Amino acid sequence: MFLGEYEHTIDAKGRLAVPAKFRSKIERGAVLTRGIEPCLCVYPLEVWEEKSRRLEEAQLDPRQRRQVERRFFAVAFECELDGQGRIVLPARFREYAGLTNEVTVIGARDRFEIWDRARWRQYIGEIRPEDLEGLDIPF
Repeated sequence: MFLGEYEHTIDAKGRLAVPAKFRSKIERGAVLTRGIEPCLCVYPLEVWEEKSRRLEEAQLDPRQRRQVERRFFAVAFECELDGQGRIVLPARFREYAGLTNEVTVIGARDRFEIWDRARWRQYIGEIRPEDLEGLDIPF
């Protein structure tokens, strides 16, 4: 499980040091893709494969399935940790998420997300307690 919030920087070559607590969870590989919000998502490879299986079983019409596949799979990128515990964020991904060199990496249960630091602070500041009231969540 991915938990916590970490402030990091992206270097001139587009590399991001993955928080140390997250590294063991992606040692066998990971998939980087665009988030629904303007952020990037990194899934451990086995989680990504499970999501793929669940998509196959989902009750979607063929058009919807193609849209989901194109939205998430066509832009996905397999990534691996380098010797210093970094992953490369290709330019097209950094552009999509509007990343500057200052980012916040957040744990989000089965994945971690990479946000531009200022955008993350704005986003999290806009979530109001009443937005979560009435939801069937165990918290």
